[in-house]
Amino acid sequence: MARLLTYRPFARVASAAAILCLAQILCSAPATTNAPATTNAPASSTNAQPKTAETHRLGPQDKLAYSILDDPVRGPEPEIISVNAMGEATFRVSRGSDIAFTLVVKGKTVEEVRREIKEKLDADYYHNAQVKLELREIAARPGQVIFIGKGTRGNILLLQPGEEKRIFEAVYQVGVTEWANLRKVKLTRVDPATQKTETKIIDLEEIKKGNRTNNIILRDGDIIDVPEKAINIF
Repeated sequence: MARLLTYRPFARVASAAAILCLAQILCSAPATTNAPATTNAPASSTNAQPKTAETHRLGPQDKLAYSILDDPVRGPEPEIISVNAMGEATFRVSRGSDIAFTLVVKGKTVEEVRREIKEKLDADYYHNAQVKLELREIAARPGQVIFIGKGTRGNILLLQPGEEKRIFEAVYQVGVTEWANLRKVKLTRVDPATQKTETKIIDLEEIKKGNRTNNIILRDGDIIDVPEKAINIF
């Protein structure tokens, strides 16, 4: 059976008198709509996969536009919520309340966080809360390329915002051993939109000779495997 869209007692959120007063003001005021959220991210380099609000995984300093359509205390604009350094964000149960809860949002999509907020609100404060959550700004932060394999001397390379780093330069920057097999360097990456894993074998010796066709621009989350040469001891 569907639940009725009625409020539970809201004493801890706002007083009845305040709600009545605000309702009278809202009835006489013209309706307003919130502007669609935009991802006002700083310009990124071409090594970054284009991100959308649907696929972006939240991280520190990202900004969210948050509102509850059922909130009895209305406001002309959504609240802007910033993700802290720990990957957490705090959401109030109403504009007129000091009650709030904190969620770990790092690594989650906006929609995943929106569903968590709704669950929290429905548990104690609303019946079927209508939560609006949008990505307002993506913070510029370093990406990471992970190096594995016995032929490499490094393990992690940071990609600074605005930096373009290609695989040939990156491999030599972290360092290789004398036994590194540079003809069979394997690049593995996950497409953030489809979550499909892509693998490509790259011959760095060919790039060194001048054929730069496969000198691929790296992305955050790439994994580079530099193996050792097979040694025949017989």
